[in-house]
Amino acid sequence: MSFCLSVSAVCDIGCKKPNNEDMILVNTEIFRDGKRQAVFSSDNRVVIAVADGVGGLNKGEVASERVLTALKTFLENIPDDLNNNELKEVFDIYTLETHNSLPKDMGSTLVGLFFYQQKVFRFHAGDSRIYRFRNGMLDRLTVDHSLRELGGDPTAPSNVITNAIGGGTTVFIDFAQLDDPLMNNDVYLLSSDGMHDLVNKNEILSEIKKPKAAEILTELAKKRGGKDNISVVTINIKS
Repeated sequence: MSFCLSVSAVCDIGCKKPNNEDMILVNTEIFRDGKRQAVFSSDNRVVIAVADGVGGLNKGEVASERVLTALKTFLENIPDDLNNNELKEVFDIYTLETHNSLPKDMGSTLVGLFFYQQKVFRFHAGDSRIYRFRNGMLDRLTVDHSLRELGGDPTAPSNVITNAIGGGTTVFIDFAQLDDPLMNNDVYLLSSDGMHDLVNKNEILSEIKKPKAAEILTELAKKRGGKDNISVVTINIKS
């Protein structure tokens, strides 16, 4: 069954940072500092992703752009008939090659959804997130690669990450196909920590069905101080 994917994306500098190290990929377009809307068919190959650069000053900006540019190029050039294991290998190769191409003093988180062969795959490295709203419930589909969550230390600062593309000696990509991925009226949400560190799950749940949810959640994070750059993407699923 074919579905319509209605995408709204916001990438904002926030209130405290001197520059924006976040970037968003909406299939073929990479952008920061702005808003985008697009509509796709689930029959087509579509990638939606958020990258949150680390490294300070322009280093994070460079890292996030290089991570998303490489992802876009990799996925544009793969065949249409890869099985799940072959697709995972593509993501593993992309991750390692991109990681090794970046200087050790810069890196980026990555989170996204890839619509391919009537399937949906999630992927992430770092603490950017995917949520899914379905039948009145909001579920988080990713576990932060952070000292607090992956390291099991609830007292650790939430922004101490244990995995990123670039910026360290090792890297891995958390990659999996989503079960029952598309149902009418589902909403997927991708975010950098500049949003979800300041807006709690119940607040996301109360806003996610609204037509301008991405903008509302961005503004709510800014009202809370906007201490970091903010990226929010919603993907509304309609049959």
